[in-house]
Amino acid sequence: ARPPRVGRHLYMDLAELRPRLAALGVSDSQDLEDFLGNRLGMPVPGGHRFGDEQGALRARLSTGPLLGSTPEERRASLTSPEPLELPHVARLLTMVESTLRAIGGEPEGEGWETER
Repeated sequence: ARPPRVGRHLYMDLAELRPRLAALGVSDSQDLEDFLGNRLGMPVPGGHRFGDEQGALRARLSTGPLLGSTPEERRASLTSPEPLELPHVARLLTMVESTLRAIGGEPEGEGWETER
């Protein structure tokens, strides 16, 4: 079988950003959950909910919202040759990107699209 290229969650480890997060009042995974959830307007469970130690700065971001909230958006997300160009997908990615930039993180790695 081919290796998976997508999943239900993006599991983020923001330990490298600990000093920047601390300046924003984020010192553990509960604080991270609250901070990201408030900034993104959706649940972003902290790693402590999945067995990580409380002090770890890890959280899970659901990829489900990338599909959209209506049947039409979901259909477009699943059939578009360029799903990153869909307005509802671009909006969510822009929110995540701006949240990471606000804490000093630079989105990088395979799959991040910083130019749309």
